[in-house]
Amino acid sequence: MVNPRIVVVGAGAAGIAAASKLYQSGITNVTLLEASQRYGGRVHTTPFGPDEGVVELGAQWCHGEKGNVVYELASAFPGLLKSSIIAEGNILIRSNGDRVEQTVFDRLMAFCEQLIECEERYKFNGSLGDFFTAKYWETLTTDNTFRDIDRDLAEQFLVYYHNYNRGYNAYDTWFEVAAQETESYEPAEGNQALAWANRRGYSAILDILSGNYPAANVNGSVPLDELTSFDKFVSNIEWLGTPNGSVIVSTEDGSRYGADHVILTVSLGVLKANHRTMFTPAVPTLHQNAIEGIQFGTINKILLHFDAPIPAQFGNVVHLLWYQKDLEALRASQHAWAEAVATISLVDGKPNALCAWLNGVEGRAAEQLPDATIQEGLLHLLKIFASSMEFGNVQAILRSNWSSNRLFLGSYSSRSMETERLQTGAKYLATPLSDPEGKPLVLFAGEATNQKHFGTVQGAIESGQREAKRLLELYL
Repeated sequence: MVNPRIVVVGAGAAGIAAASKLYQSGITNVTLLEASQRYGGRVHTTPFGPDEGVVELGAQWCHGEKGNVVYELASAFPGLLKSSIIAEGNILIRSNGDRVEQTVFDRLMAFCEQLIECEERYKFNGSLGDFFTAKYWETLTTDNTFRDIDRDLAEQFLVYYHNYNRGYNAYDTWFEVAAQETESYEPAEGNQALAWANRRGYSAILDILSGNYPAANVNGSVPLDELTSFDKFVSNIEWLGTPNGSVIVSTEDGSRYGADHVILTVSLGVLKANHRTMFTPAVPTLHQNAIEGIQFGTINKILLHFDAPIPAQFGNVVHLLWYQKDLEALRASQHAWAEAVATISLVDGKPNALCAWLNGVEGRAAEQLPDATIQEGLLHLLKIFASSMEFGNVQAILRSNWSSNRLFLGSYSSRSMETERLQTGAKYLATPLSDPEGKPLVLFAGEATNQKHFGTVQGAIESGQREAKRLLELYL
């Protein structure tokens, strides 16, 4: 059997999925180049706190069951997944400490979810923000079922829901998102917040993919440590016009790798920053438009570990509603960056920990601040929204910094007005760079290349397996 030379760039979910599928199918001449010193990419399970348990700095939950490759792989091991603590106990608190009645919260959330998914949206020629805000106020002012919602609460909830939505989709504002999306995310059916119940956390999926999880080697164990070279930041890929039709991959440390094919799984953020120098010759306009047009945003987490359990009355997920005067006071303080915090949640398996979720411009700016400043700001928020509760002393702080990390430069992809203007999307980014005879030389994988499941580990794994299959069909 022909055993072509294949270089996989990036040892995240997509890269490990691609390399594993190739290796387990008999194509074993595979080299994994990873720019960091660990596997996983945006799957980043890490120890946190004195109990030596783990938390997720990156991908956190398995979203859905039916048609979700993550669930299909993990469900083969009973007890590996469980419903997350965030699936219930969601509360809405105003900045004066008052909780919004749960039935009101549920009604408003259901209304907003229905509005953002309605067919009328896809007939609107403008931004999602323009469509949503117009329909939101039109409904609340004309529908008698909402007559008990006062103007202050309606305004606060609109701001909150915008924060929630931009956090969920990793964009700064819904005014940069087209109401008419050519490519729409398709959620898998079932529980959207399945947490990991093992001490390996989400990184267990990498072991399952590669046959290195206990009892998981049905297709054979992949010797990842033998295939992988770490600290290899790829600086250039010569993909056309090289001797013998090889692809030459160069790294910053001066190493060069010859290959018959390259599967590139770096983040869209890295492509945006480096594509003009990364490829020789430059990628076609089709790819340039996809790289520049697809949105790539940032969601960050800040975790605090206390020396006592979080008060039981806190709630599993606290959603923050600001009175305008309180928000203005925050903006005028040294804690202005904390406006980026949309929610504060408990952490699965960590009764003494809280996780704050940050998004938007302020969330990226917070990456530049020291831990002490961030910790002080979060404690300030707790004094505002949970003033009647007593928390322990902070023992540890842990933060993600996805936008300033040169190996990622963001968290995950979504769609924007620019995506629609350039008439581009994942299917164009996923188009291989081929030689004049049509043989694929550089293949693209990663969540941003997935048309239906972008922004997820599921989408990343599917994309890696997709490109491995493309090569397997070429040789087997």
